[in-house]
Amino acid sequence: MKNELIAKSMIFGIVVLFIGASTASAYAIDQKAQPMNRGNTLYVGGSGPGNYTTIQAAVNNATNGDTVFVYNATYNENVDTKLKKISLIGEDRDTTIIAGQTTAPVLRIGTSDTTVSEFTLTGTPTEIIVQVATLSENIFISNNLIKDGAYGISLAISTSKVTITDNTIINNAFIGIQLQTSSLNVISGNSIENNGAQGIELSLGSNHNSILNNSINNNAKEGILISGITSTVNTIAGNNISNNEIGVRFSSAGSNKIQSNNIQGSAMEGVLLQSSKENVIEKNNFIDNKRQATFKFSSRNTWDSNYWSNWIGFKLTKPIFQKFPKAIVGGLHIAFDKNPAKTPYNITVLA
Repeated sequence: MKNELIAKSMIFGIVVLFIGASTASAYAIDQKAQPMNRGNTLYVGGSGPGNYTTIQAAVNNATNGDTVFVYNATYNENVDTKLKKISLIGEDRDTTIIAGQTTAPVLRIGTSDTTVSEFTLTGTPTEIIVQVATLSENIFISNNLIKDGAYGISLAISTSKVTITDNTIINNAFIGIQLQTSSLNVISGNSIENNGAQGIELSLGSNHNSILNNSINNNAKEGILISGITSTVNTIAGNNISNNEIGVRFSSAGSNKIQSNNIQGSAMEGVLLQSSKENVIEKNNFIDNKRQATFKFSSRNTWDSNYWSNWIGFKLTKPIFQKFPKAIVGGLHIAFDKNPAKTPYNITVLA
């Protein structure tokens, strides 16, 4: 009898554990499907009672920590988050559309601790699509389609700690992503294409930024431009930088690193250094650029272990030529990559 009771107790316990695990799993799935919620959630569009008809009305009524969740539709408005520390989340990136109607930014992020995700944001060639206001930090801009403006994303002076990830930024009249006197930002996993000037520009003393694992293709000028004598300690790594006029250009910028990128098919230079010193260019693939790399009025830059598709060791296969360095000509000066790679690096970009 005692053994029978123990057996029944064990069976009951197993059933309870199974039901509990199933409930927990269902709860986790349900939670994942919900919009991010740090406080209250305000809804825009849809058919629920009390839902707002415009995004701006919901933002105006939000308080710090709230989420504004926007259902699929086209919203013909310009939105300003003002001083609200909120999460602005669309239902679906491709069908939740904010279409700017004035020359103001289509979306202005007015303060720190703000998240924007899952929208298509579109405007005209006279509008900034997304602008981050001065002194803002801890901003997250992710998984948006940002297109058809003057500038895709513009970080105003003295912004910092902005994360721009997994966005598609295309067909803007000037710059895809612009940073001005902005530091400690991460630009990662984005597709930045077909912009009328630069794909990414860092200027006016932008430092300690990371540009990682992006596809930066078919921009009319530079894929990446870094300028200014205090634009230092920036890292460009793991990107596919293809078919731009110039792949990467430094202008009066020092102590930066270009590492492990595919730099390919540039109409002019793959890398151009102008009045720039103490930069490191290593382990990149330079493939079929009109001029793989050059420099002007630049010194103490390090070129090491890059793959060059026009290295003499590929043209002349005798063993002696395999020991030749790759010469990088800069006017009357020459620099050398003393360890050119024999095969291209396997650099996979997820953007």
